[in-house]
Amino acid sequence: MVRKKNYTDKDKISINNRHVDIFNKSLDAIELILNGFLKDLKKYNQSFLDLPKPIITALDFIISSLTKIQKGQRLALGLDNDLPSDEKEPEVNVIKGVDLEKI
Repeated sequence: MVRKKNYTDKDKISINNRHVDIFNKSLDAIELILNGFLKDLKKYNQSFLDLPKPIITALDFIISSLTKIQKGQRLALGLDNDLPSDEKEPEVNVIKGVDLEKI
């Protein structure tokens, strides 16, 4: 059986501060990686549509990481507390039966 620990406000503040520090370090690391990629991409003299798959995968990973870091920072800093819950996550609408050739 897992028991929930009752955290004091002081514990919660300490944990949030640690999260913010970790998110900031993560952001610094991702920024360093992204700057290296940007430097290499500036030297790339072919069409960006012809980028090798590993580079595209790495860039996708960086973008995904940035999104997660931002979401974690906003949560740890309480920046989204004022928003209604339906505005925190975007709604995805799926349209079925669309003939893409007629668009």
